[in-house]
Amino acid sequence: MQSIYFVDPNFTYELSTKSILSIRYATDGFSFCVHNAADKLVVFVHEPHVVDSREAAVARLKNYVVNDAILNLRFKKVYIMPCFKEKLLVPGAFFDKNNVATLYTVNQEITPDDMLLYHHIESIDAYLIETIIASFNDFIREHFPVVQIVNEAYPFIQGAVAKALHDTEQIFLDIQDNYFDILFIRNTGIQLFNSFSYKAATDIVYFLLNCIKECGINKEKVHLSISGPVSKDYKLKELLSAYLPNPYFAKEPLLNSILQDKEFNGSHFTHLLNLHRCGL
Repeated sequence: MQSIYFVDPNFTYELSTKSILSIRYATDGFSFCVHNAADKLVVFVHEPHVVDSREAAVARLKNYVVNDAILNLRFKKVYIMPCFKEKLLVPGAFFDKNNVATLYTVNQEITPDDMLLYHHIESIDAYLIETIIASFNDFIREHFPVVQIVNEAYPFIQGAVAKALHDTEQIFLDIQDNYFDILFIRNTGIQLFNSFSYKAATDIVYFLLNCIKECGINKEKVHLSISGPVSKDYKLKELLSAYLPNPYFAKEPLLNSILQDKEFNGSHFTHLLNLHRCGL
């Protein structure tokens, strides 16, 4: 995907204090968008890159934050959205803020450079726990005085829950550059949330079919929805269609319209564009 730098001609720097900035960063690049006081998308920027670690992605983002004119404006509110596999969803009944580290290290690691963050998802009474590099947290909070930092899984889960249907089994996949999140909802209740690393489309299908088997899901009736950067992968579409009826690949037509590019994969940025609507 090419670099993109779109700014609405009616957006002026003076309007930033009434606008909301959202930033996504990952190993496949970083992006940011600005919504004005009327909730209109007035800035969209994407800078692709390929790095092999969270630390390298953070270094790229810090450099851009320091040097980009728009990112040095003052905003009404700022959201930072890391997009990495390492996180944990904990039911509210088991959550204890005094033992967050213990909960997290049940199946994740904390390095000496990390600090823990957690956010309550009220609609399902669960907490999303993640880590962030402590020095980066300090840098971001100094640069953006009014900021929320939350993993991309937060808007993914919120969006999926909003689409939950009664008497229905639904699977939502959010497929990122080298991992994917899977969320299984049965009769509006979450039954499974997990993340898997993958190298090929066949890996995704293997893990998905295994989850379907272990959860006792009716493969012929389940509703499957896919979002994320690789949602336009034709091999993946072919494989999923071979095993499951009518998988739905989410679209984000707003960006196609703004960028005047019918082939642009707006699904890559669905969670970024809706992050400011998640109630944080």
